[in-house]
Order: sequence, then structure tokens, then C-alpha cells
Amino acid sequence: MINLSINYAKETSIINIRDIGDISTDHGHFKKNIFFRSGELYDLSSQDISFLENKLKIKKIYDFRRPEEIENRPDSQIKNAEYKNINLMSTAGQANPSLKNMTISDDIESHMFDAYTELVLGDSAQKGYHTFFMALLSASDPILFHCFAGKDRTGFAAALILKIAGVSDEEIYKDYLQTNIDRQVANKKILQAFKNKLSPDKLAGLEVSLNVKKEYLDHAFSLINQNFENFENYLSVGLDLPTNYISTFRNLYVV
Repeated sequence: MINLSINYAKETSIINIRDIGDISTDHGHFKKNIFFRSGELYDLSSQDISFLENKLKIKKIYDFRRPEEIENRPDSQIKNAEYKNINLMSTAGQANPSLKNMTISDDIESHMFDAYTELVLGDSAQKGYHTFFMALLSASDPILFHCFAGKDRTGFAAALILKIAGVSDEEIYKDYLQTNIDRQVANKKILQAFKNKLSPDKLAGLEVSLNVKKEYLDHAFSLINQNFENFENYLSVGLDLPTNYISTFRNLYVV
């Protein structure tokens, strides 16, 4: 099982952060202390920065946000950590899980499914995930990957990593849905901030968009099967990864 018992709340205020390793797979045990996911790293306290530098020993940070998101809320600098922005959704439009689009969408359910369609089939998403996953083969130092909320762009990336590692679907969904627990306090603050700025309908839509649903990830995996026949073809054709990617990844990270 995923080691969700590790509670970082007493050590850091970084939202939705966790190690997705330390879990049994069908081929062994997925290493811990390598792959960390989180929400944004904006305006971190010195304690938060120390946590990333000294506790997690993060050496590379992948930011999946759009340039305008980064400009408005840039990551805090983490010493000795290489930073890379991979814009997974470079096309402007509604199919984008940024906070701005969460507040303006008129049909939030359609918006969320469109976002996951874009994550699977979009050109920038496929190229971005290609870059991300190829980089994972060249180093085994601790990395952290994130977007704004750490739930969609980041959540799908985490699901792909776990599936490549051979983790069961049950555990993949468990990690994915853990976001709804880890973001409870942060989501309440966001809703309170927009309480007097949005109509009741849009506020309700924002509340929906701040969480994840099993159906969103179902939709992504269904699209993979519909368009690529199976997960392996999605990796090799959709993401243009080597045909031996899964075995190479597991040799590095599954013991």
C-alpha cells in the first residue's frame, strides 16, 4: 500500500505534498524518497524551503503550469534544486485546470473532462510528458513535480508513474483521490476568498473544480484505450517513449 500515513502537515505548509513511492508492485517494491508531488510552491516560508532542501532533499522541480500562472505566483527558490517548467497545456482555452479557468467556466463538469482529454491527447501535453518521463531515466535523485493545485496535471502524471511502476489500479486511484483529503483546508480558504466575488452557481462550480473525481481519471484511461489500444502503445506512440521504457524504469526504481 502507498505510505499515506506519512503526514507532512506538522513539518510544512506546502499543500497536497506526498511521496508516491514506498508501495508494493506486481514486480517488487517501488522506491520511496524519489518521487514527490505537490501543489504550487509560491511564497514558501523559510521552514517550507528548509523542508524541501533538507528533509526531502529535492534536486529537481518540474512545474507543469502555464507561463502566466508562473508569472503571477512563481515558485520559491530551492537551493541546489534544478527548476524546469513543462507547460502541459500551452493552448489557450477552457480546457485548462488553472485557478482562473476554475472561476470562469460555465459548465465545470464539461470543463474538467475536457481538461483530461487535453492531458491525454493534446500535443503540448504529449510532448511535455515525453520530456518529463525521459528525464526520469537519467537521474535517480529526489524530484518534485507540481502544478497549481497538484491535482490534475500533477495527478495524471503521478498516475502514469505509478502505472509504469506496476502499481495496482486500486492504489493508483487511492493516491489520486488522496488529493481531496489533503486539499480540504486550502480549498476552504479559496472558496472563502471568492465568496463575495462569484455568483452562487460559479462558486459551487469552483468547489467542484477544486476536487478530483474517480470519473476524471477513468475518462483519461478510457481515452488511452480508445486511441492507442493499450497503455504500452500510449507510452510508445502517444508519448514517443522507447518501447522498453517500462522495463528500464522498473530497473531503476522498483526493487
